[in-house]
Amino acid sequence: MEPKTTLSEASSAAIKASTQWAKYAGVLTIVNLGLSFLQLILGFFKSNPGLFGSMISFLLSAVISLVMAINLLNYAKHARYGIQNGNSTSLYQALYHLKVYFTVMGVLFLIALGLMLLGILIGLITMITQL
Repeated sequence: MEPKTTLSEASSAAIKASTQWAKYAGVLTIVNLGLSFLQLILGFFKSNPGLFGSMISFLLSAVISLVMAINLLNYAKHARYGIQNGNSTSLYQALYHLKVYFTVMGVLFLIALGLMLLGILIGLITMITQL
């Protein structure tokens, strides 16, 4: 028998609202990925000279986007099931997917921050050496 959980009405409503937004964001991410793929295909037919770089960029962003979208959709699915049935295992799985989503988001943020600081440092060094 699956462990049961009891949540207050306010908690259930908040989680239910978050599942709707998570599902919406996940679906929009996948739609955006499809539009990016269409843009890549159109670039291929136009014989874009930077096509190889575009393909590498698309593949990298596609993997990241799919991981993010799948985790959001899985969160929405498990949380909704857990709320409807009072199933704590499903709520745990939902929170796990949310944790993975925010972990990936945090790592991407730290990488972007590091690259930004590196760019500022290179700019400052270049400016100082030209004086």
